[in-house]
Amino acid sequence: MPQSLFHPLPGGPMFAVAPEEAWPFLGALLNATGCGIALLDRELRPVWVNGALTALSGLEPRAYLGRPLVDVWPKVAFSLAPLLARALSGESVVEAPLTGVLAAGSGEKHLRVGLSPAHQAGVLAGVVLWVRDETERVREEARLREREAHMRSLADVACDGHFLHENGVVLDANRALAHLLGHDSPRELIGHHLVEWVAPEYRPAVMSAVARGVETPYEVMCVRRDGQRIPLEVLGKFVTWEGRQVRLAAIWDISGRKAAEERAERTEHFREQLLGVVGHDLRSPLESIQSGASALQRLENLEEPQQRLVGHVAQAARRMERMIHELLDFTRARLSGGLPVRPEPLVLDRLVEQVLEERRQVHPGRTMLMETQGDLRGHWDAGRISQLADTLLGSVLQHSPEPTPVWLKLVGAVGGVTLSIRNDSLTVPQEEHATLFEPFRRGRPASAEGLGLGLFIARQVAVAHGGRLTVESSQGGTRFVVWLPRESSTR
Repeated sequence: MPQSLFHPLPGGPMFAVAPEEAWPFLGALLNATGCGIALLDRELRPVWVNGALTALSGLEPRAYLGRPLVDVWPKVAFSLAPLLARALSGESVVEAPLTGVLAAGSGEKHLRVGLSPAHQAGVLAGVVLWVRDETERVREEARLREREAHMRSLADVACDGHFLHENGVVLDANRALAHLLGHDSPRELIGHHLVEWVAPEYRPAVMSAVARGVETPYEVMCVRRDGQRIPLEVLGKFVTWEGRQVRLAAIWDISGRKAAEERAERTEHFREQLLGVVGHDLRSPLESIQSGASALQRLENLEEPQQRLVGHVAQAARRMERMIHELLDFTRARLSGGLPVRPEPLVLDRLVEQVLEERRQVHPGRTMLMETQGDLRGHWDAGRISQLADTLLGSVLQHSPEPTPVWLKLVGAVGGVTLSIRNDSLTVPQEEHATLFEPFRRGRPASAEGLGLGLFIARQVAVAHGGRLTVESSQGGTRFVVWLPRESSTR
């Protein structure tokens, strides 16, 4: 049988005024509110409880019989007893919160409690107690607060600050924005107009963006509370807040980005100045020296000491020209993001053979052998590849013993071509492999032939073609290995 919605407790004084035929109607009335209801006598013992109360507490009706309510619900007695005392004194208690466990195993409840004194013929007869379960609502509000806190945390991570405003007047802001503007709390921002933190020269543009509802990012110069100016990026969107349309603005501090842009501009300016000085201001007088030395060398009446002196000048001028070229290449590689290359159809063995012949003229006593294998056609920058091969060949010749031969080998494969230059008597310690291609490294022993940029630039040439340059060294000798794809990635 279904449980009765109204549970009379025998012996209660209220039965004297409630005929038995009225009980079903009284029970329906007391349960119609959806609240748990108890009628308490002057000793605060329940005489009637409805089904909603027993369901809420998880206790059987007989658990309430003859016991003060604070004994029935001992875990909430500390909070409930003062409310009951106020009702006994004749005061009506409305909407008092009560949190606790009503019965073992029922779990914590969040309740809203009301109490009213009940009088009969002007005399206090007892107290009417109603209880509404708000546990789910309280939990949902807690979940909403957690979600709100989570969303605020996401907003704090996504930007450096955010605030709500209506026609420029700040309605709400987060702590990060307050700190960004030099304030201790968001409360110091609320109610103020946002132009208070905008640099004067930016105020017309900002107010125009606010008036037009601009929803694309724009930059503005902010003035902190201490007067410091910081660049910000702003993104505004219309949102609903407390039933009306307001603007939500996300803020990013772009000080770092602006500083990087300024550094890049200074670097570019320095690059242009350096390239101008090295490429023109130094090269022009050097060309004059080379022209003069060449003219002197063509004279027929120079004595032997004078010819040697002029030869030294010409050689020094050529060395200086090579240094200038290296310095220009280094500047381009470091400040312009790599060396420029202009690939064209080439057959690599012909190009390398030409470099080899030039080196044979400079080192007539050295043995230099070349071996080719496979298809050696591709698209490369002829000048840069010649520079690469000549640098590697010159480095091996310079640091290897005179009597030992140098081997060059070109091998064509499906993906590209490999150029290797080897000497079996040259050894590069393993600990030096990692720094061998760093700039301004002159090798061991140091050489006065350049600035120590040759191997660095050689690797940059390989990289500019989409290839790579490595070194292999052991007790059996040293080998430089260049791999070049047939089609340059920069083409």
